[in-house]
Amino acid sequence: MGFDKRIKLNLFTWFITLSTVFCSVQPPAINPGIFNTPNTIGECHSCKIFVESFNKGLERTSRGKYEGGDAAWEEEKLKSYKRSELRLVDIQEGICKDESKYAIQCHHVANKAEEFIEEWWAQDPNESEDLYLYICIDSLKVCCPKNHFGKDCKPCLSNLCSGNGKCRGDGTRKGNGTCLCDAGYIGEICDQCALGYFMSYKDDNKILCSECHKACLGGCQGGSQKDCVACKPGFIFDATAGCLDINECEDTKKCKDNQICLNSLGSYTCMDCDKACNGCHGVGPDMCIKCAQDYSLDGEYCVRDSNEMDNSEILASTRYMSYVGFLITIAILIPKSTYLASMVGTMVMCYIMGAEYYCMINGHTGLVNLTNYDLFQLLRT
Repeated sequence: MGFDKRIKLNLFTWFITLSTVFCSVQPPAINPGIFNTPNTIGECHSCKIFVESFNKGLERTSRGKYEGGDAAWEEEKLKSYKRSELRLVDIQEGICKDESKYAIQCHHVANKAEEFIEEWWAQDPNESEDLYLYICIDSLKVCCPKNHFGKDCKPCLSNLCSGNGKCRGDGTRKGNGTCLCDAGYIGEICDQCALGYFMSYKDDNKILCSECHKACLGGCQGGSQKDCVACKPGFIFDATAGCLDINECEDTKKCKDNQICLNSLGSYTCMDCDKACNGCHGVGPDMCIKCAQDYSLDGEYCVRDSNEMDNSEILASTRYMSYVGFLITIAILIPKSTYLASMVGTMVMCYIMGAEYYCMINGHTGLVNLTNYDLFQLLRT
């Protein structure tokens, strides 16, 4: 019994030790707002969520509590349950429970709508009727019918922004009814193409704007690089072909030493050569101009010299054996002095973490690649 208590005490001591080591690292600053549900939806949206939740409750309780058994008896009982207070209570108990993101807003509307729900329920309405219309538009007055806006639910513009936008405040008690144009469209009724777009189709009722070619600067007359008004940086104008991509990688000094230049449309990227290379004309150990120090050419590939690999493996094995020795020492100390073992364990843990981090930043193989792990996430799990 005493041995079990000692084991538990040792485990507890190790837990405290690890917590002390990891918690000594300064955690990143955390925005406290992430712990709160952002109130980013309006009253109308909140009301829609409530109505959806109530309708799910209607569906859930549509068969009542009399499933199975005698069909005639079940039908008779179902009629009495359909508009009973019991069913309404069953529905209200499940309101907003299926909503996780905006549960607070849903419950807020449920409290405000309780009186109106009871009135609607007492009228014995057809369940196919629009509860959204009764609660959100007519009773709470937080929404408007479709294509209406503002406090008085005025109608939006008759052309509905030429089909290329939406009415500001549409369906809510907010907004001013002006057009909020889709990307690529401008104008009071979204009937013009924005800069960087061109008119690709038009009839009496519709206009379609398409994006200019990536090479174009300041607009275009069509969809190809020949139709550009001007060329963006990274392109050059050709009288026949229009805006052509400039191959920046033709300049051999565009990137640093031991980097390869990769051209892209209108730009370029510098990438480091493989660590086996001293200069390269592509990506990979088979694209080296010369092999780096401690590497030799083996066929088409630059491979690490065997002696260097052996030395690296020996150093790694020695380091790991040292860790094992430290742990054995701690195990020997635990029965004699838990406090001393905890102190030594703390120092050993700090040493191991420091050694592995040093190996990582110097390109050596470690026990764990610390860059692949979020230490704070590991602690939380």
